[in-house]
Amino acid sequence: MQALKEWALGVINQYGLTGLFGVAFIESSFFPVPPDVLVIALLLAPDAPSPFWVATICTIGSVLGAGFGWIVGAYGGYPLLHKMFKEEKVQAVERLYNRYGVYTIFIAAFTPIPYKVFTIASGVFRYNIWTMMGVSVVGRGARFFAVAYLVHWFGDAVIKQFDRALLVGTALFVAGAAGYIYYRTRYSKVKRVARMPVQNESTGE
Repeated sequence: MQALKEWALGVINQYGLTGLFGVAFIESSFFPVPPDVLVIALLLAPDAPSPFWVATICTIGSVLGAGFGWIVGAYGGYPLLHKMFKEEKVQAVERLYNRYGVYTIFIAAFTPIPYKVFTIASGVFRYNIWTMMGVSVVGRGARFFAVAYLVHWFGDAVIKQFDRALLVGTALFVAGAAGYIYYRTRYSKVKRVARMPVQNESTGE
């Protein structure tokens, strides 16, 4: 985190909000450094801009980058996905898409899970691009606004506890999402069973 913070400070000093937008854009398709680092560095600078604008620009860049990742996946296809990521990761992502769809994208957008895997996979699996970007607005926006305002309110204290808070927050979010998905799946099954015609015991009909 310290090395990333130093790199981020250099980018911020040279490019400011433009640098934040660019990193957020490319991070959603292939770049490994998360834009949260730039958000933190920018808001800790002496002449820090409004956390609202920082989070907004980061969200816009990330969502547009997600759209670019979709295009890369749609036209690069499976060969590109397998070239960038291991086979077991590709298969795991495909299983998640087939089973949970939009929930998968939202969890990837909000948590530290590598988001680029899912934006590219959305294109490969031809998942609706507008749905993917709409969910990205919610997931990425919630994440970046949370980071921006936490830094704005608590400053360096957030940096010291950032990894721990991120892990705890992610664990709680995933647990809640899993519970919700389980409930919806179970409820759907109960409704399907309830709608099945009851066979008449005496006539067999």
